[in-house]
Amino acid sequence: MLAAPLAGCLPGADEDEPDKPDPDLLLRARVADEARALAAQYAAVIARFPTAGDELATLAAEHEEHARALLPRRVARTLTPTASPTGARSPSPTPTPTVAPTLRAARADLAAAETMAARRRTQQTLRAKPETGRLLASVAGCEAAHAALLADR
Repeated sequence: MLAAPLAGCLPGADEDEPDKPDPDLLLRARVADEARALAAQYAAVIARFPTAGDELATLAAEHEEHARALLPRRVARTLTPTASPTGARSPSPTPTPTVAPTLRAARADLAAAETMAARRRTQQTLRAKPETGRLLASVAGCEAAHAALLADR
């Protein structure tokens, strides 16, 4: 009778509990997704205004690089997809970016998206471990620079 109350104190008794994911890793995954979404927004603008492709493709490529730096494939494999209550995997939907009717307006939309992203990154650095915080600060700097470049024209 005495063994039952002690069962929770024995080594390995809590092995059935799933490991909690590292909050920093989850933050990096979320920011990598946001970087890919920004790259997709650039791709949509380039598709609508091919003459802007040379300039905008470089900025889009930087977002893809950010995503790879934030979440290398070897790390991404350790994350499990979000499961629905039934246990089935539910993919996160990626909405198709809408593009403004003029290149000037589309550039303004990209600049606004970059500014908002840079602000989020700055706030996220406060919750991150130092290594991730430095990486997020670097990404924020790039996003702020992109906003300035886009607004300059």
